[in-house]
Amino acid sequence: MKKRLIPLLLALLLLTACTAPGAGRTGTTATNVPGTAPVRPEAIAPEDLDSRETATLYFRYLSEPYLAPETRIITHSPSKPYELSLLTELLSGPGTHAADLTSLFPTGTQVLSTVTQGRTLFVTLSQEIMSGYADDKNVSQQEQQLRRQLCMQSLVATITENCDIDQVQILVEQTDNTSGSLRLQERYFLIDPLSTSLVGPMTRDDALLLTPGNTAEVICRLWLSRDWQRLYQYIALRDPVTGVERSSYRDFVTAMENLPVLCDYALSGGSVTAGGDQATYSLSAATLQYNRETRHEGRILRLCRESGIWRVTVKQLTGWLEVQ
Repeated sequence: MKKRLIPLLLALLLLTACTAPGAGRTGTTATNVPGTAPVRPEAIAPEDLDSRETATLYFRYLSEPYLAPETRIITHSPSKPYELSLLTELLSGPGTHAADLTSLFPTGTQVLSTVTQGRTLFVTLSQEIMSGYADDKNVSQQEQQLRRQLCMQSLVATITENCDIDQVQILVEQTDNTSGSLRLQERYFLIDPLSTSLVGPMTRDDALLLTPGNTAEVICRLWLSRDWQRLYQYIALRDPVTGVERSSYRDFVTAMENLPVLCDYALSGGSVTAGGDQATYSLSAATLQYNRETRHEGRILRLCRESGIWRVTVKQLTGWLEVQ
């Protein structure tokens, strides 16, 4: 009897081992209802890991010696440094809706890499940054120098605006196997075209940015110098309160010429509304008419924000002259 039970027990043990839970499995499986597709864990698509962030990019405002902001949504991949994504967008130029803004980087310039060390960002640009602009021969030396200054500041301002970075060190790609520093050379700025001195880390120059305060100063300064052509570029296209459109340049000049002459001014204060669309300043000024000087104290000058650009309506620009 015992001899007959031993083979039976061995058979039962083998059968149990073959059907034990998890035996022979290399992964998780699921039982499907007949007629349905197999159930499999869904892989996360790479684009689902991307993040979208609102950023401020700086471009040149018309032909003015200033930079103005454009707000844009940056799609950022985890496999790519945010600073690299940001500067790639900057070099792609302003959006189609920003008609008054222009890019400052020579054609073909690329951002090859970005590396952060502490609060300094090292940016390597392709060699095209040194090529200059196609119309360099048609503009003044001063304009050539200004474009290069604004170009570097557009990069520095964009980075410092959106990242925890205080300064930017520019490096330039070398393709001639020259052994030496990759740092940008001072000859880039054309102040001394033969200089091989190296440019150190660059910091933000707020004097070149059309902040509301700077814009108010520019507007008053252009009025003081009676530069109507440039001043007209800072007149709002439409009054945000009345909806009245900006007058023609000819009518604007006629109106300004008929006003008392602005011979002195001083701005103070400066506050921006919670919505960020209006900035208010206190203005003290002196005007001259019929050889008589009049002082105006405590007047109000308001700017409005139009597509990211600070401007002033004619009513706000000159309305304070009506106060006696």
